[in-house]
Amino acid sequence: MTNKRNEFGTPEWREENNRRVFFQNHMYKCAGRDNPDHPMYALFTGLWQDFCLNEAGIAQRDMWFERIEFIQKVERGEIVLPQSNNNDNKDEVDKYLECSAECKIDDQECEDACVTQLKETPISQADSPHQAAIAK
Repeated sequence: MTNKRNEFGTPEWREENNRRVFFQNHMYKCAGRDNPDHPMYALFTGLWQDFCLNEAGIAQRDMWFERIEFIQKVERGEIVLPQSNNNDNKDEVDKYLECSAECKIDDQECEDACVTQLKETPISQADSPHQAAIAK
């Protein structure tokens, strides 16, 4: 995404705004505010806070514990991490992030080159511990 998403009226801004509206409506329905018996019926106030506390916060907490469990399994030797064939221990995503960080904000060509480099990486070289866990 370009830096134009904050510029009112641009296609990027409209797309981002549509995404916000779509998600806001999703939160509204999930919170039951479309029910006339709900105490906050027809109100969008506080939806984000409710979502963060009751859905996203819980999911983030659970993910944190999953990471801790993963680290403990690695430390106990229950999970063996693949060794890199080269001297740097960076996976391909780290290399992409470094490449992308070197691009100027408005240099889409540079960003595209970084994405292409990531996409062209053979799967066997791009496996990180997280990717390996997902693949199983």
